[in-house]
Amino acid sequence: MSSERLQALREELAGQQVQGLLVPRGDEYQNEYVPASDERLAWLTGFDGSAGLAALAGDRAALFVDGRYTIQAQQQIGDQPIEQQDLNAEAIARWLCDNLRAGDALGYDPRLHTEPGLAPLAKRLAERGIELRPLETNPIDAIWADRPTSPSGAARPHPETFTGEDSASKRKRIAELLADKPADALWLANPEVCAWLFNIRGDDIPHLPVALSCAILYRDGSATLYLAEAATGEALRRHLGNDVSLVHDKESLFDAARRQHVAKIWVDPGLANRWTLQQLRAREMELLLERDPITAAKALKNPAELAGSQAAHERDGAALCEFLAELPEKVAAGGFGELEAVRLLREKREQREGFTDDSFDSISGYGPNGAIVHYRVSPESSLTMKPEGLYLIDSGGQYPDGTTDVTRTVALGDFPEHAREHFTRVLKGHIAIAALRFPAGTCGEQIDAFARKSLWDAGLDYAHGTGHGVGSFLSVHEGPQRIGKASSGVALRAGMILSNEPGFYLTGQYGIRIENLVYVKESEQHPGFLEFSELTLAPIDQRLVKRELLTEQELAWLNNYHQRVCETLLPLVNEKTRAWLKEATQPLH
Repeated sequence: MSSERLQALREELAGQQVQGLLVPRGDEYQNEYVPASDERLAWLTGFDGSAGLAALAGDRAALFVDGRYTIQAQQQIGDQPIEQQDLNAEAIARWLCDNLRAGDALGYDPRLHTEPGLAPLAKRLAERGIELRPLETNPIDAIWADRPTSPSGAARPHPETFTGEDSASKRKRIAELLADKPADALWLANPEVCAWLFNIRGDDIPHLPVALSCAILYRDGSATLYLAEAATGEALRRHLGNDVSLVHDKESLFDAARRQHVAKIWVDPGLANRWTLQQLRAREMELLLERDPITAAKALKNPAELAGSQAAHERDGAALCEFLAELPEKVAAGGFGELEAVRLLREKREQREGFTDDSFDSISGYGPNGAIVHYRVSPESSLTMKPEGLYLIDSGGQYPDGTTDVTRTVALGDFPEHAREHFTRVLKGHIAIAALRFPAGTCGEQIDAFARKSLWDAGLDYAHGTGHGVGSFLSVHEGPQRIGKASSGVALRAGMILSNEPGFYLTGQYGIRIENLVYVKESEQHPGFLEFSELTLAPIDQRLVKRELLTEQELAWLNNYHQRVCETLLPLVNEKTRAWLKEATQPLH
């Protein structure tokens, strides 16, 4: 099928007079998760991971993915005539320069790319005499006969009970920042920043509870909001009030800026696609290209959001415990695989108040599949579990009061002895972050090594970040905060929610990851210092712990954590799970 699609695409490119094409995994809003109508990369290549890029050049095609997806991409490409390459700017530029000639044109859809993202590639291509050419019509859309329609589900108000602040107050607060900038308005390029600013949610994107939208915020706190007409009902209009005008096509949004006499507009070049910048410039607006202030503002959760997250994690932890308690007997009965586990956990979450969706596709990896960092189980890949070896489950839920993300690695029976040391070194790194106290102004990259030290001591490491930001009934992957080796330059601040998820992966045997969500708070004992507080509540499998590797302080942390897990969740789980929970949280000596 893909060979036929590649041939049809090459014929379309010839008609548009370009010799190559970039096919990113993304939509016009730069969302991590995209509607089915924007799954162009998956349609063309079969690869459905959350990060990747395909490129065509003449009679050759390549798929670029990072280390998380190397094995998955190999499996999903199969024997198609598509090369697999590393996803980095240098590799992409080199491959294109090797396969295009001077005078050729590489086409791209300006709605799917940002200017900063394209700039290095454009420079390299220009040096070789290759043109990077924007296309008016996306070539894949032109040949995708059964392409799904773009979603336009109803947008709904998100209650102040959960947000802790009404939209008018948020708009006024953000608009005040414009007073210090040489700009008349702020462009909101992304549905997540619109969802936060206007206190609205929707169901247009899998796992991300937003409505497809963008907006303009003016100096006086009023705004113009784009939503599909079908997404706007009377309740939403009342919620938005008179200071927010609605438009139902993008052209009207640009025209609204002109009517408001916007001469200079603040735009985040990392969120706004190139087409948007072209449209603003075409209307003679000057652009102030700086990071969107809402991204930083929504990262700082207020007391209502933190209380909501704690409540959501209690319900979610109870669901996870009921799943983990049933898992051994399901496995022992036979015929129970990775896919069945995902369905069972989903059933447990659906029984909890407020559950609306998984916060991402669950990573359910038994044995060797657990070693695939971002493994996505399918009917074809699902392994039947046996009462032996290790099983990794990374999952989360979306609730109106919070977003969850948790990973547990459990023993299903006998396992290799060396797995115990690997697990314990991962646990030591997890505890090192969880128990850390650090001065205000510290960035995530400055504490990342604490999570890795025990692994490094044994000559081991993991190839992913240690922590990502998490939204409040928004994206499970939220910036700008993160913990990882790469420099972010973003200081961790009180109110931020992050994951704490060191891991270790032994290819062909097993994967180990222990992930909790934490929030940053001010230290009561040490003014000017910050520390983390646990949100996630679920037992850590003590059968995998090598006691002699733990210090007394680490042991105390583990026992105290398990005491809190047991005390909090015991009233929330069914009778059968209570006995399991008491056993799983017994103090380790």
